[in-house]
Amino acid sequence: MWRFQQKLKRLTSTLSQWFKEVFGDIYANVKLYEEKVKVTEEKLILNGIDENREEFYKTQAKYMEDAILRQKYQLHWFKYGDINSSYFYAFIRGKRRIFMHKFKNEEGVWFQGDADIAATAVTHFQDIYTGIADYVPEKMLANIPKLIFDEKNEFQQAIPTLEEVKDVVFSISTHSAAGPDGMDGKFFQFCWHIIGMELL
Repeated sequence: MWRFQQKLKRLTSTLSQWFKEVFGDIYANVKLYEEKVKVTEEKLILNGIDENREEFYKTQAKYMEDAILRQKYQLHWFKYGDINSSYFYAFIRGKRRIFMHKFKNEEGVWFQGDADIAATAVTHFQDIYTGIADYVPEKMLANIPKLIFDEKNEFQQAIPTLEEVKDVVFSISTHSAAGPDGMDGKFFQFCWHIIGMELL
């Protein structure tokens, strides 16, 4: 597993370098498109002629079609016809504005405001990590009925087959967030014929 992880690490580094050389800074491109949309929108507001309107819609469409935006907001239902809908814009604005308004502690008391929420959260985790944990005496465990027998236990501990691993890998969304190794579901599905046996 360590060898496989090292290979993925080396691959990630190589792909990252290749991506920068071929595509450049993609995040700078997004900012560039945002600036272009803003400029063309201002031109349209100042002078609503057809030429400015056409330029604005073309720039806006190019920005919205960008794969980074689709991936960023995990829009599995995204279709090109949706890019100018009010629902689409509301969805994006909503994703940007997700934050906590109220917080309820273990006693059922509600807290509002950043300072109170922060203080309650800190107290909660301090109690968890610094409190004296109660333990269950081992002799009491004998009273718990045995529900999983040896045969079922062996089955659950058995190493999965290649087909089982493949089923799990191909059930992952291709738009899933990358894991700690930097690879998403699409990579594992697309390269299954190369990495399948080694992953197993």
